[in-house]
Amino acid sequence: MSSQLFDELDKLDFSGSSSGSPSDSSSETAKSADESASAASQILPPHEGFGNTRPAGDYQEHVVDHLKELRNRIIIAGAALLIGALIAYPFSGDAIAYLWEQFIPESVVMSIYSPTEYLMTRLKLSVAAAICVFFPLLMYELFAFMSRGLYKNERKFLIKVVPLSFILFILGAALAYFVVLPLFMNYVLFYSDQTAVAQIGLGETFNTIISLVLGFGLVFQIPLLMVSVVRMGIVSEKTLRKGRLVVYGSLIGFAFLISPDPTLVSQLIAGVALIILFEFSLILLKFV
Repeated sequence: MSSQLFDELDKLDFSGSSSGSPSDSSSETAKSADESASAASQILPPHEGFGNTRPAGDYQEHVVDHLKELRNRIIIAGAALLIGALIAYPFSGDAIAYLWEQFIPESVVMSIYSPTEYLMTRLKLSVAAAICVFFPLLMYELFAFMSRGLYKNERKFLIKVVPLSFILFILGAALAYFVVLPLFMNYVLFYSDQTAVAQIGLGETFNTIISLVLGFGLVFQIPLLMVSVVRMGIVSEKTLRKGRLVVYGSLIGFAFLISPDPTLVSQLIAGVALIILFEFSLILLKFV
């Protein structure tokens, strides 16, 4: 009996090599835990030295230093506009006379309704001329402030965008000057002349001229804005292509806001221009 008992005990395996033993399962659990910890250490940033893998050229700076740099950029841009306005001011009187002859019929007399209206009009025209001349510098200061916090590919994108932005600004201002303003002035004065004697104030006339020229120049930045929005992942190019009709309606509605023309001529011109710019933006997305 005892010999049979010992034979049965000899058949049992106490080496711990069986697949269902607790020691084996605990070793597998520990091994999987080590693998998970190793994977997590590769995915999660370490507590010490965090930020060492940031893009080249990136930097850490206190918010006060950012505000100081922004202040310096604004001072440079403001100084450029001030110098440009001071240079343009002596010629602003001749410019007012020239623009009046270009857009206003000879039968309409130039009128002012306050002692400072002529002076303020010259100042506004001088500042507008300075903005047109120094627009590349304004874009450069904006780019210089933004570039230090951008990735390398984003900097390359902005380098392509800045010259194109100035070209689009000139195109928009030229469209307003050579097409929209003559139509607007001629139609408004034509309809006014049917019922009343036209007597136009100098200040309001040049407010309209300046707002249309600068407004169209800024509106022509829409392609760059759309490209930037798509490149940042806010809106997909596919969504813009599918929602063409909605975008068209929004652009035409926006054109009615920027063009104060009761005859609807300048609004239609602006709307068509915006739609063309939208389609140009979709084409531009393939190359930028």
